[in-house]
Amino acid sequence: MAYMAEDGAPVEERGWVMLALFAHACIYLLLTVAEAIWVVALAVRVWRRREVGMITAVRTGVHKPTLAVLLAAKLTYVILRRVGIAKINQRTREYTLQHGRG
Repeated sequence: MAYMAEDGAPVEERGWVMLALFAHACIYLLLTVAEAIWVVALAVRVWRRREVGMITAVRTGVHKPTLAVLLAAKLTYVILRRVGIAKINQRTREYTLQHGRG
């Protein structure tokens, strides 16, 4: 928190961190909305095919290409999130060491 709050940190650096946090929030919301829409569409498809049996309805109701895209997007999000957190932690450690707070 000191890294982002103090005036000693470079303004440009804080700006990049804030942009990264904003981008993360937007990507997270977009991914969450896409997953929710997919689940609702899946539920509607399965409900409409329920007469053929629940197992068959689920098998035919799941749009596999969309599922694959959502899983790939979620995996990419998780990987990039971990990389981003590691970079922010590294910058915070460097700032703390430079300013003698650690």
